Amino acid sequence: HQHDIVDETATPLDQLQRRQYEGQLTQCVDRLDDAPRQAVLLAYFEGLTHEQLAARLQRPLGTVKTWVRRSLQQLKACLEDV
Repeated sequence: HQHDIVDETATPLDQLQRRQYEGQLTQCVDRLDDAPRQAVLLAYFEGLTHEQLAARLQRPLGTVKTWVRRSLQQLKACLEDV
């Protein structure tokens, strides 16, 4: 019996576009100031909440919230410009 199975692997073009986007994202992240970049990366990769970030970075909660919000806005603007 032969079954049709959908190939869910990315095409070479999809893979190239993904690598280009990842490179652009890395460049945009690198443009962020050190402390805000660290906050965004910890939130994204470790799933930390604002409260956990504030404790880990030993910064006021409001500062951390501002860093994350502004950094995400900067990343969005950077990626839109590319």
